[in-house]
Amino acid sequence: PDPLVGNTPTFETYLWSFISIFVLFCGTMLVLYVYGEMKTLPGEPFNGRDWSLTTVDLENKGDAYVRPTQRATYKFFAFAVILFLVQVLAGILSAEDFVGGGPGSALATTVLGFTIPFTVTRGWHTIVQIYWFFMAWVGYTLFFLPRISKVPNGQRFLINLLFALCVLVGAGALFGIYLGHTGYMTDDMAYWFGSQGWGFLELGRFWHILMLASFCLWVYIIFRAV
Repeated sequence: PDPLVGNTPTFETYLWSFISIFVLFCGTMLVLYVYGEMKTLPGEPFNGRDWSLTTVDLENKGDAYVRPTQRATYKFFAFAVILFLVQVLAGILSAEDFVGGGPGSALATTVLGFTIPFTVTRGWHTIVQIYWFFMAWVGYTLFFLPRISKVPNGQRFLINLLFALCVLVGAGALFGIYLGHTGYMTDDMAYWFGSQGWGFLELGRFWHILMLASFCLWVYIIFRAV
């Protein structure tokens, strides 16, 4: 908010800020409760084992092979590395633009043939830093699942489907933010496929919904296994 230009918090701002923080606390308490209940069950996977949660032990200790569903998660980590590099590059371009240009901006202009505005690189930098972390998180949770439960039928297909959705959302966000900010889309189209203008969810509403669907699919994959 900036009262000097008439930008003051609305009732909805206070309401949804309170609701989001309240739900965050409730979710945290639920996770701690479930974790505490799981620790009381016999054969829980966190204590009393002779193997750690390192990748080497998860792959080889007692199994001696990598399951197809585990191998299907490798691409999540590769995608996370690519997104991390995109985030670093976007951060460099944003910093250079902010201080008046630099070799990175000049190189991008030379190679690509056009200038990337500061609002675009800043939008990429803020959303990709969340997205690459999410990719690594998803990859590890799915890789770990066969350690605690039997692999259901069709699990690898769902994992591959989840990855396809994640790549689609990532590409849609990167290209959509650029096309939306640079005026290649109409206002209505930019809202759905370009940029909504939200701080950490700047991607268009369509990609926003698709990302929510990816979250739900991720939870479903874990649920049907556990």
